[in-house]
Amino acid sequence: MASSETPLALRLAGIAYGVPGINLYRLASPDGAPLPAFEPGAHVDLHIGQETVRQYSLLWPSPSSDSYEIAVRETPDGRGGSQAWHRETVVGQLYPVSAPRNHFPLREAGGAPTWLFAGGIGITPIIAMYRKLVAEKKPVTLHYWTRSEQATLFRDELRTAAGGTVHCHHTERVAPRLADILADVPPDAMLYCCGPARMIDAFDALTQRRPPERVHRERFSAANPEAGPKDSFTIRLARTGRSLEIGPDETILSACLEAGLDLSYSCEEGVCGACEVKVLSGQVDHRDQVLSPTARAASATMMVCCSRGITDLELDL
Repeated sequence: MASSETPLALRLAGIAYGVPGINLYRLASPDGAPLPAFEPGAHVDLHIGQETVRQYSLLWPSPSSDSYEIAVRETPDGRGGSQAWHRETVVGQLYPVSAPRNHFPLREAGGAPTWLFAGGIGITPIIAMYRKLVAEKKPVTLHYWTRSEQATLFRDELRTAAGGTVHCHHTERVAPRLADILADVPPDAMLYCCGPARMIDAFDALTQRRPPERVHRERFSAANPEAGPKDSFTIRLARTGRSLEIGPDETILSACLEAGLDLSYSCEEGVCGACEVKVLSGQVDHRDQVLSPTARAASATMMVCCSRGITDLELDL
């Protein structure tokens, strides 16, 4: 990650077992100073070694004002970040961690019920939302799909949950489909979903006729970052009046970095939201997984690591 923002240096204060393949990690301020506050749905960029940066949802509420907690699932066929975190991290060591960002916030439902859908490790932002809604005594229903009862993170907490409705489904036996459940969800409900790509794809297809401001999802990886044409276009940097030509095989981010601009970025897949930039004019081909359909239509901002210009663009850079 390169950024004009200085990461926090947090000490790995403890590791706890969650379920097979998933551990809970507590990262604390070395001097006990309070850390930046956050709301359910927020995540941080976590540096593991020189080159590896990954995004993890923060579990809400924090264990204390000076610490954060995350859950990490080891993925043997992944890009190596989770394996490094499971096998190479050391309690007591300092790790660079970004300040929290939130592109998956819990929004005011206006008295309508909230329905939460999680698959596997996707429970991490969802249970944060569930906890807050229960604490505020607001109507909430949670559906959580896992492989088995033994693979259900926060199983004991959810077994004894009070104040909301919880359904844990295990795919090792017959489990209800997302389509069957959504068919009975009230049209005014606020919906949130986080889980594997196939689950999010199904959720998007099943909710496309619902009001977009009531449908929210978070992906862990880009759906199809290479989709669409890659024509050349020009960006104008409003703060300097400078123009840059963006070729078919480069991104706005890479062109700006090559030109010496100091931009924040992390995942380079359109997932984390670190590289969001204001768009002053022009049409955007949005290819990120962060902005809502409403935000995409407005095109007030874009993720410069992956999105492109349909026309030439003027950016607040």
